[in-house]
Amino acid sequence: MKKILAFTLYTIVFNFCIAQVFNGELLFEYAKENSPQLKNALADVLISDEKIKEIKSSGLPKINGEFSFQNFINVPTTVVPANAFDPSADSDELIGLSFGTPINANYNLKISQLIFSFNYIYAIKAARNYSELARLARLQKNEILFEQINISLGQIIMIKKQKKLLLENLEELTILKNKTKSLINAGVIEEASLNDIIVMDLGFQSELELLMGNEKLAVLSLKSTIGYPVDSNLVLIEDFELSNNNLLSDKKKLNPIESSAVKIGQQNVILSELNLKATKSEGYPSIFGFFNQQHMAMRNSFNLFNTDKEWFPATLWGVNVTIPIYNSGEGKAKNKQKELELMKTKNDLIQTENQIYSLYSMLRTNYKIALLNYSNQKSKVELIRTVYQNEEKKLLHGASNSLTISQRKMQLLNAEQELIQKEYELYKSEIRLKTHTNSIKL
Repeated sequence: MKKILAFTLYTIVFNFCIAQVFNGELLFEYAKENSPQLKNALADVLISDEKIKEIKSSGLPKINGEFSFQNFINVPTTVVPANAFDPSADSDELIGLSFGTPINANYNLKISQLIFSFNYIYAIKAARNYSELARLARLQKNEILFEQINISLGQIIMIKKQKKLLLENLEELTILKNKTKSLINAGVIEEASLNDIIVMDLGFQSELELLMGNEKLAVLSLKSTIGYPVDSNLVLIEDFELSNNNLLSDKKKLNPIESSAVKIGQQNVILSELNLKATKSEGYPSIFGFFNQQHMAMRNSFNLFNTDKEWFPATLWGVNVTIPIYNSGEGKAKNKQKELELMKTKNDLIQTENQIYSLYSMLRTNYKIALLNYSNQKSKVELIRTVYQNEEKKLLHGASNSLTISQRKMQLLNAEQELIQKEYELYKSEIRLKTHTNSIKL
């Protein structure tokens, strides 16, 4: 019984997952966990955190152990005047003396510590800002992907609507063909009147095949973007999720300071300032401390592990102070480069702020135009549909012909397809406006 219940529960959950219908929000939530782009953006943040740890650790104590062994096949020889040992020897006479032993070994423990360095201080600050920059870049990638996912979804919905429209028209053409055949059999119209309808039907069939191919490619692209298995079924909503309210009535103004693009520009300015300070600090003194403990063994034979033989110790500690004095103008040239880079990043920030203001104005204008176009196209479709329906009534009474009815039908189809296009343009402009006025929370 328990096995049956468990299997039933598994089946229900599985079917629910399979049947889940994705809208833009759900697609984005799925992408946050599975999209390769967003996974890499998160990896960049984690890398920046590790970079901070790396730079911090460079100023902490370093402890290294070392062991070395040397076997001199020929012990080094030093020549000295012979009269140093034999006063009767000629002053030009030299004798060779071998100093040292053929077997030498030593092990030592080295400890080093950075005591003071401006370069280290600025490196820590720069690493923290780099980490913040990685987080902002991740936020920006989320915003871009959110917009991309929703627009891709809108494109698929548009194709599905166009496909549905064509299928409905093909059904209507089938009915129209049957009516036309009846009129031909009744002798009301000529048999040639059927040709125009057949030609239109073939055109619809070709267009339907093209839409089906485009839909497959669009869905495949969306799956790839969000990291969804390409061989699994992805069930999407069938209609555009448009706002019920006119977004132009929203008095919210776009604050450039809240824009991720501006925040990234600000961080770039801070990093450029720190790079300039770090370059200047290369001319300041640096202080390092060290401690070294070593033991040496000198043998005439390989008996290093003989505990009766002595290892000779040597211990020292000290401080190194590095004071740059003259670098032939290299430091001045580096500083000038960093100053110019800082000026460029400040100019880029100003340009980005201006672009944000212009972007918001453009997005509002595009939304306003898209809303007006969609409304006008709806009215246009209703008028053309009325004209087509009147033409159908005329055909039944023999007051029209297949050519005219075909033209009216194509006119209606083009208007309905354009309405779908206008609805997609409205949806797309709404998504872009929302993306740039509503910050995404990670």
